[in-house]
Amino acid sequence: MDSDNERVIERPDDLTASWLTAMIGAGTVTDFTVERIGTGQMSECYRVVPAYAAAAGPQSVVLKVAATDPMSRQTGQTLGLYQREVRFYRDIAPRLDGPLAPCYHAAVDVSSGAFDLLLGDAGPAVVGDEIVGATTEQARLAVRELGRLHGPLLGDAALADAPWLHRDAPLNQVMIASLYAAFVERYGDRITAECRGVCDRLVAAFDGYQEAVQGGIQGLVHGDYRLDNLLFGAAGAERALTVVDWQTVSWGPAMTDLAYFLGCALPTEDRRNHYDDLLRTYHQALGREPPISLTEVAEGVRRQSFSAS
Repeated sequence: MDSDNERVIERPDDLTASWLTAMIGAGTVTDFTVERIGTGQMSECYRVVPAYAAAAGPQSVVLKVAATDPMSRQTGQTLGLYQREVRFYRDIAPRLDGPLAPCYHAAVDVSSGAFDLLLGDAGPAVVGDEIVGATTEQARLAVRELGRLHGPLLGDAALADAPWLHRDAPLNQVMIASLYAAFVERYGDRITAECRGVCDRLVAAFDGYQEAVQGGIQGLVHGDYRLDNLLFGAAGAERALTVVDWQTVSWGPAMTDLAYFLGCALPTEDRRNHYDDLLRTYHQALGREPPISLTEVAEGVRRQSFSAS
Protein backbone atom coordinates (compact mmCIF):
# COMPACT_ATOMS: atom_id res chain seq x y z
CA MET A 1 0.00 0.00 0.00
CA ASP A 2 1.07 3.52 -0.69
CA SER A 3 2.36 6.08 1.80
CA ASP A 4 0.35 9.03 3.10
CA ASN A 5 2.12 11.56 0.91
CA GLU A 6 1.07 9.88 -2.33
CA ARG A 7 -1.97 10.94 -4.29
CA VAL A 8 -5.27 10.81 -2.42
CA ILE A 9 -8.42 10.02 -4.37
CA GLU A 10 -10.82 12.66 -3.08
CA ARG A 11 -13.80 11.87 -5.31
CA PRO A 12 -14.79 9.01 -7.67
CA ASP A 13 -14.18 11.39 -10.58
CA ASP A 14 -10.49 11.28 -9.70
CA LEU A 15 -10.27 7.58 -10.55
CA THR A 16 -8.54 6.52 -13.72
CA ALA A 17 -8.14 3.15 -15.39
CA SER A 18 -4.35 3.40 -15.09
CA TRP A 19 -4.53 4.14 -11.35
CA LEU A 20 -6.87 1.20 -10.77
CA THR A 21 -4.55 -1.02 -12.80
CA ALA A 22 -1.62 -0.07 -10.59
CA MET A 23 -3.49 -0.36 -7.28
CA ILE A 24 -5.38 -3.61 -7.91
CA GLY A 25 -2.37 -5.21 -9.55
CA ALA A 26 -4.28 -7.99 -11.26
CA GLY A 27 -4.35 -7.10 -14.92
CA THR A 28 -4.90 -4.05 -17.07
CA VAL A 29 -8.10 -2.11 -16.34
CA THR A 30 -9.49 -0.72 -19.59
CA ASP A 31 -12.67 0.87 -18.25
CA PHE A 32 -14.85 0.97 -15.11
CA THR A 33 -18.22 1.99 -13.75
CA VAL A 34 -19.02 3.63 -10.39
CA GLU A 35 -22.16 3.58 -8.23
CA ARG A 36 -22.86 5.00 -4.77
CA ILE A 37 -23.55 2.43 -2.03
CA GLY A 38 -24.36 2.73 1.66
CA THR A 39 -25.56 5.71 3.67
CA GLY A 40 -22.50 6.66 5.73
CA GLN A 41 -22.49 10.03 7.52
CA MET A 42 -18.76 10.66 7.91
CA SER A 43 -17.73 8.97 4.67
CA GLU A 44 -19.07 7.93 1.29
CA CYS A 45 -18.67 4.54 -0.38
CA TYR A 46 -18.76 3.64 -4.07
CA ARG A 47 -18.72 0.30 -5.83
CA VAL A 48 -16.24 0.31 -8.71
CA VAL A 49 -16.66 -2.37 -11.38
CA PRO A 50 -13.52 -2.63 -13.55
CA ALA A 51 -13.34 -4.05 -17.05
CA TYR A 52 -10.07 -5.87 -17.75
CA ALA A 53 -8.14 -6.44 -20.94
CA ALA A 54 -8.08 -10.08 -19.84
CA ALA A 55 -10.29 -11.51 -17.09
CA ALA A 56 -7.93 -11.51 -14.13
CA GLY A 57 -8.90 -9.18 -11.28
CA PRO A 58 -11.72 -8.82 -8.77
CA GLN A 59 -15.16 -8.24 -10.25
CA SER A 60 -15.63 -5.16 -8.09
CA VAL A 61 -13.89 -3.07 -5.45
CA VAL A 62 -15.13 -0.42 -3.03
CA LEU A 63 -13.83 3.14 -2.84
CA LYS A 64 -14.33 4.93 0.49
CA VAL A 65 -13.72 8.69 0.69
CA ALA A 66 -14.45 11.56 3.06
CA ALA A 67 -17.95 13.02 3.23
CA THR A 68 -18.75 15.96 0.97
CA ASP A 69 -20.84 17.61 3.70
CA PRO A 70 -18.49 20.23 5.24
CA MET A 71 -19.67 19.69 8.84
CA SER A 72 -19.37 15.90 8.64
CA ARG A 73 -15.96 16.17 7.04
CA GLN A 74 -14.72 18.62 9.66
CA THR A 75 -15.95 16.32 12.42
CA GLY A 76 -14.19 13.33 10.87
CA GLN A 77 -10.98 15.31 10.51
CA THR A 78 -11.08 16.87 14.00
CA LEU A 79 -11.68 13.53 15.71
CA GLY A 80 -9.00 11.82 13.64
CA LEU A 81 -11.49 9.28 12.27
CA TYR A 82 -10.12 9.27 8.73
CA GLN A 83 -6.51 8.96 9.82
CA ARG A 84 -7.39 6.13 12.22
CA GLU A 85 -9.04 4.03 9.55
CA VAL A 86 -6.22 4.55 7.08
CA ARG A 87 -3.65 3.66 9.74
CA PHE A 88 -5.63 0.56 10.67
CA TYR A 89 -5.58 -0.78 7.11
CA ARG A 90 -1.96 0.20 6.58
CA ASP A 91 -0.41 -0.84 9.90
CA ILE A 92 -2.66 -3.40 11.58
CA ALA A 93 -4.81 -5.23 9.04
CA PRO A 94 -1.81 -6.93 7.37
CA ARG A 95 -1.10 -8.65 10.71
CA LEU A 96 -4.57 -10.15 10.94
CA ASP A 97 -6.11 -13.22 9.35
CA GLY A 98 -9.78 -12.56 9.86
CA PRO A 99 -12.96 -10.99 8.48
CA LEU A 100 -11.36 -8.07 6.67
CA ALA A 101 -11.61 -6.97 3.07
CA PRO A 102 -8.25 -6.79 1.26
CA CYS A 103 -6.92 -3.24 1.00
CA TYR A 104 -5.42 -2.10 -2.29
CA HIS A 105 -4.76 1.51 -1.34
CA ALA A 106 -4.98 3.64 1.80
CA ALA A 107 -3.95 7.29 1.97
CA VAL A 108 -4.87 10.41 3.91
CA ASP A 109 -4.12 14.13 3.72
CA VAL A 110 -4.24 15.26 7.36
CA SER A 111 -4.25 18.92 6.39
CA SER A 112 -7.40 18.79 4.25
CA GLY A 113 -9.15 15.76 5.70
CA ALA A 114 -9.22 13.99 2.35
CA PHE A 115 -8.64 10.25 2.43
CA ASP A 116 -9.30 7.17 0.39
CA LEU A 117 -9.52 3.44 0.91
CA LEU A 118 -9.73 1.04 -2.00
CA LEU A 119 -11.02 -2.23 -0.57
CA GLY A 120 -12.16 -5.60 -1.78
CA ASP A 121 -15.92 -5.88 -2.19
CA ALA A 122 -17.66 -7.96 0.50
CA GLY A 123 -20.54 -8.85 -1.80
CA PRO A 124 -22.66 -10.72 -2.26
CA ALA A 125 -23.47 -9.99 1.38
CA VAL A 126 -26.27 -8.94 3.71
CA VAL A 127 -25.89 -6.18 6.29
CA GLY A 128 -26.90 -7.19 9.80
CA ASP A 129 -30.33 -5.94 10.88
CA GLU A 130 -30.14 -3.70 13.96
CA ILE A 131 -33.91 -3.71 14.45
CA VAL A 132 -34.58 -7.44 14.16
CA GLY A 133 -31.33 -8.46 15.82
CA ALA A 134 -28.94 -11.28 15.00
CA THR A 135 -29.89 -14.88 14.54
CA THR A 136 -28.08 -17.39 16.73
CA GLU A 137 -25.98 -18.45 13.73
CA GLN A 138 -25.06 -14.85 12.91
CA ALA A 139 -24.13 -14.17 16.53
CA ARG A 140 -21.94 -17.25 16.72
CA LEU A 141 -20.17 -16.25 13.50
CA ALA A 142 -19.73 -12.66 14.68
CA VAL A 143 -18.13 -13.58 18.01
CA ARG A 144 -15.93 -16.23 16.43
CA GLU A 145 -14.59 -13.79 13.87
CA LEU A 146 -14.15 -11.16 16.57
CA GLY A 147 -11.99 -13.65 18.45
CA ARG A 148 -9.88 -14.13 15.33
CA LEU A 149 -9.38 -10.37 15.14
CA HIS A 150 -8.52 -9.97 18.81
CA GLY A 151 -6.37 -13.03 19.42
CA PRO A 152 -3.11 -12.09 17.64
CA LEU A 153 -2.95 -8.64 19.26
CA LEU A 154 -4.01 -9.15 22.89
CA GLY A 155 -1.53 -7.35 25.12
CA ASP A 156 0.62 -6.26 22.16
CA ALA A 157 3.27 -3.91 23.58
CA ALA A 158 3.89 -1.98 20.34
CA LEU A 159 0.22 -1.16 19.82
CA ALA A 160 -0.17 -0.26 23.48
CA ASP A 161 2.42 2.48 22.89
CA ALA A 162 0.96 3.73 19.57
CA PRO A 163 -0.28 7.31 20.20
CA TRP A 164 -2.80 7.26 17.35
CA LEU A 165 -4.71 4.37 18.97
CA HIS A 166 -5.34 6.24 22.21
CA ARG A 167 -8.32 8.59 22.47
CA ASP A 168 -8.14 11.90 24.27
CA ALA A 169 -10.50 13.12 27.00
CA PRO A 170 -12.14 9.93 28.25
CA LEU A 171 -15.26 10.25 30.38
CA ASN A 172 -14.67 10.92 34.06
CA GLN A 173 -16.95 10.93 37.07
CA VAL A 174 -17.76 14.65 36.87
CA MET A 175 -18.76 14.40 33.21
CA ILE A 176 -20.78 11.22 33.59
CA ALA A 177 -22.62 12.62 36.64
CA SER A 178 -23.71 15.66 34.64
CA LEU A 179 -24.83 13.55 31.68
CA TYR A 180 -26.65 11.11 33.94
CA ALA A 181 -28.52 13.89 35.74
CA ALA A 182 -29.80 15.23 32.42
CA PHE A 183 -30.78 11.71 31.35
CA VAL A 184 -32.74 11.09 34.55
CA GLU A 185 -34.48 14.44 34.27
CA ARG A 186 -35.71 13.52 30.80
CA TYR A 187 -36.35 9.79 31.13
CA GLY A 188 -36.62 9.18 34.88
CA ASP A 189 -40.22 7.98 34.71
CA ARG A 190 -39.19 5.19 32.32
CA ILE A 191 -36.34 3.78 34.43
CA THR A 192 -37.19 0.91 36.75
CA ALA A 193 -36.14 1.18 40.38
CA GLU A 194 -33.74 -1.73 39.90
CA CYS A 195 -31.99 -0.11 36.92
CA ARG A 196 -31.94 3.26 38.67
CA GLY A 197 -30.15 1.71 41.64
CA VAL A 198 -27.48 0.15 39.42
CA CYS A 199 -26.96 3.41 37.52
CA ASP A 200 -26.72 5.45 40.71
CA ARG A 201 -24.03 3.14 42.09
CA LEU A 202 -22.08 3.16 38.82
CA VAL A 203 -22.06 6.94 38.50
CA ALA A 204 -21.02 7.37 42.15
CA ALA A 205 -18.03 5.07 41.63
CA PHE A 206 -17.24 5.84 37.98
CA ASP A 207 -13.61 6.90 38.36
CA GLY A 208 -12.86 3.74 40.30
CA TYR A 209 -14.70 1.67 37.71
CA GLN A 210 -12.65 3.20 34.89
CA GLU A 211 -9.43 2.50 36.76
CA ALA A 212 -10.45 -1.12 37.34
CA VAL A 213 -11.30 -1.88 33.70
CA GLN A 214 -8.11 -0.22 32.47
CA GLY A 215 -6.17 -2.56 34.73
CA GLY A 216 -7.23 -5.70 32.87
CA ILE A 217 -5.78 -7.10 29.65
CA GLN A 218 -5.82 -4.57 26.83
CA GLY A 219 -6.36 -5.15 23.15
CA LEU A 220 -7.54 -3.78 19.82
CA VAL A 221 -11.04 -2.27 20.07
CA HIS A 222 -13.15 -1.76 16.95
CA GLY A 223 -15.32 0.63 18.92
CA ASP A 224 -18.58 0.06 17.02
CA TYR A 225 -18.89 -3.72 16.67
CA ARG A 226 -22.59 -3.89 15.87
CA LEU A 227 -24.76 -5.39 13.16
CA ASP A 228 -24.69 -2.31 10.91
CA ASN A 229 -20.95 -2.83 10.49
CA LEU A 230 -21.09 -6.58 9.86
CA LEU A 231 -21.60 -7.85 6.32
CA PHE A 232 -22.70 -11.48 6.27
CA GLY A 233 -21.54 -13.22 3.11
CA ALA A 234 -24.14 -14.84 0.88
CA ALA A 235 -23.51 -17.72 -1.52
CA GLY A 236 -20.45 -16.93 -3.63
CA ALA A 237 -18.89 -14.44 -1.19
CA GLU A 238 -15.17 -14.74 -0.44
CA ARG A 239 -15.74 -14.36 3.31
CA ALA A 240 -18.49 -15.52 5.62
CA LEU A 241 -18.24 -12.17 7.41
CA THR A 242 -16.62 -8.83 6.65
CA VAL A 243 -16.18 -6.24 9.40
CA VAL A 244 -16.21 -2.65 8.16
CA ASP A 245 -15.94 0.92 9.47
CA TRP A 246 -12.72 1.03 11.49
CA GLN A 247 -12.82 4.80 12.07
CA THR A 248 -13.31 4.35 15.82
CA VAL A 249 -10.52 1.83 16.30
CA SER A 250 -8.55 2.24 19.51
CA TRP A 251 -6.55 0.42 22.17
CA GLY A 252 -8.37 -0.40 25.40
CA PRO A 253 -10.09 -3.04 27.56
CA ALA A 254 -10.05 -6.16 25.43
CA MET A 255 -13.64 -7.27 26.02
CA THR A 256 -15.25 -3.95 25.00
CA ASP A 257 -16.34 -5.13 21.54
CA LEU A 258 -17.65 -8.47 22.76
CA ALA A 259 -19.67 -6.85 25.55
CA TYR A 260 -21.08 -4.27 23.14
CA PHE A 261 -22.11 -6.87 20.58
CA LEU A 262 -23.72 -9.23 23.07
CA GLY A 263 -25.62 -6.39 24.71
CA CYS A 264 -26.97 -4.89 21.50
CA ALA A 265 -27.25 -7.59 18.84
CA LEU A 266 -29.43 -10.27 20.39
CA PRO A 267 -32.97 -10.32 21.76
CA THR A 268 -32.80 -10.72 25.54
CA GLU A 269 -34.01 -14.31 25.71
CA ASP A 270 -31.70 -15.42 22.90
CA ARG A 271 -28.73 -13.82 24.63
CA ARG A 272 -29.54 -15.51 27.92
CA ASN A 273 -30.05 -18.89 26.28
CA HIS A 274 -26.80 -18.82 24.27
CA TYR A 275 -24.57 -16.56 26.38
CA ASP A 276 -22.18 -19.20 27.71
CA ASP A 277 -21.87 -20.87 24.31
CA LEU A 278 -21.05 -17.54 22.66
CA LEU A 279 -18.35 -16.78 25.23
CA ARG A 280 -16.79 -20.21 24.61
CA THR A 281 -16.93 -19.67 20.84
CA TYR A 282 -15.12 -16.34 21.20
CA HIS A 283 -12.50 -17.76 23.56
CA GLN A 284 -11.75 -20.74 21.32
CA ALA A 285 -11.27 -18.38 18.36
CA LEU A 286 -8.54 -16.42 20.18
CA GLY A 287 -6.02 -19.13 19.29
CA ARG A 288 -4.41 -22.26 20.67
CA GLU A 289 -2.81 -20.59 23.69
CA PRO A 290 -4.66 -17.34 24.39
CA PRO A 291 -3.27 -15.08 27.14
CA ILE A 292 -6.68 -14.95 28.77
CA SER A 293 -8.90 -17.68 30.22
CA LEU A 294 -12.60 -18.25 29.59
CA THR A 295 -13.28 -17.09 33.14
CA GLU A 296 -11.38 -13.85 32.43
CA VAL A 297 -13.37 -13.38 29.21
CA ALA A 298 -16.62 -13.67 31.16
CA GLU A 299 -15.38 -11.25 33.84
CA GLY A 300 -14.18 -8.79 31.20
CA VAL A 301 -17.54 -8.84 29.44
CA ARG A 302 -19.33 -8.34 32.76
CA ARG A 303 -17.21 -5.29 33.60
CA GLN A 304 -17.37 -3.80 30.11
CA SER A 305 -21.14 -4.21 29.85
CA PHE A 306 -21.47 -0.78 31.46
CA SER A 307 -19.12 1.18 29.22
CA ALA A 308 -20.18 -0.73 26.09
CA SER A 309 -23.91 -0.22 26.49
